[in-house]
Amino acid sequence: MTATPVSPNAQTLDFDSLVQLLEQIFLRHGTSADVARTLALNCAGAERDGAHSHGVFRIPGYVSTLQSGWVNGQAVPVVEDVASGFVRVDAANGFAQPALAAARALLVAKARSAGIAVLAIRNSHHFAALWPDVEPFAYEGLVALSVVNSMTCVVPHGADRPLFGTNPIAFAAPGRR
Repeated sequence: MTATPVSPNAQTLDFDSLVQLLEQIFLRHGTSADVARTLALNCAGAERDGAHSHGVFRIPGYVSTLQSGWVNGQAVPVVEDVASGFVRVDAANGFAQPALAAARALLVAKARSAGIAVLAIRNSHHFAALWPDVEPFAYEGLVALSVVNSMTCVVPHGADRPLFGTNPIAFAAPGRR
């Protein structure tokens, strides 16, 4: 395996500097400070963990959706305590990551109390990897499963138009540290 050549003009940023830079990009393109921080941590974490396809690479997509108005970077998620093991969040046409962040404490409390909890997020946009969504629950000593539906975007062999979505799934469980 050969290393990818690095441009002589390339700069390496530490994690905190990358988060700060990404926050500034999100803020400049109209997100609230909370949304900027959440998205920056998510993208920087993916970059740090080697999932470049969900790190800095995703920034133009985020910016494009913000500029077009397809997603609301100022959205404030509305968390609903529905039942003993059920939390629902209306992301208000915002990103899914801030909706999850808004519900996380209640979801963990319900899982500990009821033994299981479900979170349903609606009216959201998700452009990121899923493991950053579930990993924090494993660090809390919980098992987590995340599923996301997708628009049709995959063209099967021999077809002339998209038929399938990517429909990603992520799973996390506590382990020894």
